[in-house]
Amino acid sequence: MMNHADISRIAEQLRACGMQAIELHSAGTRLRIVTRQHAPQGAQAPLAQGLPLSPEALTLVRSSGLGVLRLRHPAQSQAPLAVGMRLDKGAPAVYLESRGIFKSIAAPVDGDVAELLVAEGDKVDFGRPLFTLRGVAQS
Repeated sequence: MMNHADISRIAEQLRACGMQAIELHSAGTRLRIVTRQHAPQGAQAPLAQGLPLSPEALTLVRSSGLGVLRLRHPAQSQAPLAVGMRLDKGAPAVYLESRGIFKSIAAPVDGDVAELLVAEGDKVDFGRPLFTLRGVAQS
């Protein structure tokens, strides 16, 4: 089974070879990877990889699947995700809706939402940048 890192490596190799897409078929499963030659603005924020965060550190949060983006779960009363909102590591931040099922995407680190890169109702695909978090200084 492929994970995000495997798919990212394949996409990097596609870009390096000048290819834009690849489609893999195996035992009734189809995987299509389409690369973007120019990443959306804000997509180049550094990813935190277990390093201590400074107040200036940004973490880019990407989609872990396909679906329609929801900035809050419709069955819950919390406020929708917004710039400046404080998130705790592991807390649901946004949701992907697919066929009536909601899958949460959790905050990977403690932080404040620095930038929203998507809007309510956007169709998102795997790996699309969703928002950035500004790290909260550890005391």
